[in-house]
Amino acid sequence: MVKAIIFCLLCLTLSTEVVTAEERQVSGAYRNPAEGYSIKIPRGLNGIAGVPSGPERGVQISLRSGGVISVWGEPNSLEWKGPSEGMQWRLENGECASGRAGPSHIVVGRIAGAQGRLACGNAVEITFLAFRRPGGDPIYWLLLTTSPAHENEDKAILEKVAATFRIIRWQ
Repeated sequence: MVKAIIFCLLCLTLSTEVVTAEERQVSGAYRNPAEGYSIKIPRGLNGIAGVPSGPERGVQISLRSGGVISVWGEPNSLEWKGPSEGMQWRLENGECASGRAGPSHIVVGRIAGAQGRLACGNAVEITFLAFRRPGGDPIYWLLLTTSPAHENEDKAILEKVAATFRIIRWQ
């Protein structure tokens, strides 16, 4: 009986290690077949993927200004019908004021998306949300966190990353 319990605990420990990601530095192309997307990290910048808090969902790109771009995929757990609905929810439920009445439409790679902006004190968050269809497909977030002084230059980098976004085959 004791051996069986030890064996079960060992199996749980090993399976947990397989599921969690290992942190690693990324430059150039970042591919995430588990979430079904890829992006290109701009030349001269690096990203960190596999933050060890669970399965790998995306990458964080540190900018020279001190800002950060985070890109990740996740299930559409609130079952939004489109990116604008999801972005409206984000704007209404964020900790900061949006400064706008609602989301605006954008294109992320080749798919429809929505954009929103939140501002708090000396921090600005610009968020892009994109997905092809509700009900089963992942949704994709691109989030820029920066200061108001660097908002325009950092948003240009976010837009450059968003332009390289591609849906790839899930694995």
